[in-house]
Amino acid sequence: MMNEEMTTRKPGGRRRRDKVYNLIRRGGHHEHRGGHEGRRRGRGEKLHRLFEHGELRRVLLALVAKKPSHGYELIKAIEVASSGLYVPSPGVIYPTLTLLEEQDFLVAEAAENGRKRYRITPAGEAELAEHQTAVDVIFARLAQVTANREGNLAEGIAETMKRLKHALRSNMMRTDLSAEQIARVNLALQTAVESIEQELAAAPREEGE
Repeated sequence: MMNEEMTTRKPGGRRRRDKVYNLIRRGGHHEHRGGHEGRRRGRGEKLHRLFEHGELRRVLLALVAKKPSHGYELIKAIEVASSGLYVPSPGVIYPTLTLLEEQDFLVAEAAENGRKRYRITPAGEAELAEHQTAVDVIFARLAQVTANREGNLAEGIAETMKRLKHALRSNMMRTDLSAEQIARVNLALQTAVESIEQELAAAPREEGE
């Protein structure tokens, strides 16, 4: 059985494997570093790690075993499974898929628009079966995260936050806005922040928070 580092079987790929593995290893705990390894939502300092080292690979194997998927579909599947609290970036997902492909656990097939659709191989099924108990624990943890989120602040403002992020990110680098327009946008944000801070400060906290 292969060890946790999943030694590459394909010849001539050691340098590439080491580079990819180092990327995965840095992202294995999914620490927030400027958004390059994934995006966490909510209170980052109080949010437990959703994936420990090596778990993302097993999650991807499990998802692909259920349904051959594109990388983007897998990103969305993890977002849904974590109730939107964690959205892995392409910089984490695609190197992980490449590593799994090099280990013969996944195979990439050409699909529409030149995209790759990943399918699990017999070796991948064997790897998944050996760690099925661990995979079940991971998905049970994700289900608990979803249950804990129901009815809280994150659930109530998720759609509004999504709209705000889209509005800001899609216009952040615009150079055609006047100084007055920028000032009005900034004032609107400051006013909203102050109002939110006042509302939350006035709300009673439960014991233990």
